[in-house]
Amino acid sequence: MKTIVTSFQSENEKRELVKSEDRAFLLRVTEAASILANDKDLKLITVSGASCSGKTTTAERLDTELEKGGRRVHTISLDDFFYSRSELIERAAKTGSKLDFDSPDTLDLKALSEVAEAIFSGGRLLIPRFDFKSGERAGTTDLGYPRPEDIYLFEGIQAIYPVVTSLLDRHPYRSVFLWVGEDARYGDVVFSIDDIRFLRRLVRDNRFRNTAPEFTFRIWETVRANEEKHIFPYSDACDFMISTYHAYELNMLRDDAITLLSTISPDSPWYERARDLTRRLEPIPPISPSYLSDRSLFHEFFG
Repeated sequence: MKTIVTSFQSENEKRELVKSEDRAFLLRVTEAASILANDKDLKLITVSGASCSGKTTTAERLDTELEKGGRRVHTISLDDFFYSRSELIERAAKTGSKLDFDSPDTLDLKALSEVAEAIFSGGRLLIPRFDFKSGERAGTTDLGYPRPEDIYLFEGIQAIYPVVTSLLDRHPYRSVFLWVGEDARYGDVVFSIDDIRFLRRLVRDNRFRNTAPEFTFRIWETVRANEEKHIFPYSDACDFMISTYHAYELNMLRDDAITLLSTISPDSPWYERARDLTRRLEPIPPISPSYLSDRSLFHEFFG
């Protein structure tokens, strides 16, 4: 269990904590990238993790470190393999099923299989593009033909879904799984791994997606159900497990999170949960996001 720092002698001490934690995370990624880069026959890597585990930034860091090792990296987001929202709505209406945007059924597995086959057969790589604003397919990205030095990163929650791994298991590939790692404690107060990820998502969704806290609470139930069914039971099979927890993160999330939690009204089903999180966050001394290094994972949540 991690210990949350609650006593600082100066702002410089806070700044140094942020700097050292950012360096430590980059080192964890660099060590994994070094092993992967040395496998000259490796063509495909998957980067997965639960919601708000830091997949996008970690994939970028792996990209940078692999290229230092002489590889030419292409990151492919599995989100681009989503079916158009209109198609999913039409399908749900025909079958009378509940619309679930987290289900593996939302992925175009045929298109994904064709891309994977092209990577290993030397075929032309045409990657679908998904426009999140419209919720529709928006053409394709042409990556041309694979070259000997090329390596492809499949990044997304879905990379660990059994329907995806069974498709990829036809080929040699390596897998990276990201997780928060451990609960965090100060005194008798504990923040679980789920608490930490929820607070990351609460802040990120509001900053980058203009999402109301009430909606984040509501969708979190679906997110967690999907994780328990399709993600966590399979994480131990991954080749690399990288913790994305940073010792300063609850200090840094504190101010934004408390402000957002205060908007949950007393008649909301999540009011007591919001109050409990607020009560636990209030004693934690804040750390400013301005202390983040240029390459910090936490820009993914703060910008």
